[in-house]
Amino acid sequence: MVRPGVVIATLIFTVSAYGQSLDLQATCAAQAKKAFLEWDAESKKSEPRDMKALELSNDYQSHYNTKLKKCLILVESSSWLAKTQTVTVYLSDAYERRIYASYIWYSHPTKKYWEVAPSTCELIPSLRQKKYCTSREEFDAFVADYMEE
Repeated sequence: MVRPGVVIATLIFTVSAYGQSLDLQATCAAQAKKAFLEWDAESKKSEPRDMKALELSNDYQSHYNTKLKKCLILVESSSWLAKTQTVTVYLSDAYERRIYASYIWYSHPTKKYWEVAPSTCELIPSLRQKKYCTSREEFDAFVADYMEE
């Protein structure tokens, strides 16, 4: 037989944990926006005036990872400069700016996009570990584990 007090206590704890999770997600979203705007301003300042790239897209996604207790930001940008498209993606802690994964890909004038390997593809689960990846799919699979916890 289920005691009413146990059910009520369970419901209160569940609702409280859910509310706390929503608060953490909202706080994380605000921090990720701040970090993204700072990163965007820094990257625009560091570009030489005569080498301004045409920005095709520049966006981010935030997620509070409950397992790591970290606010994560996934930033993806795409630009065009001197007949070359560049795609840059990285997963970072929105507060500490610790990079968990980075991916950089440049187009090639005579090859299809799937024929060109990334110039950088690093997966960094801890400060002592770094693994190199060879494709966007491998990068995305690694990132998905962090963005779903």
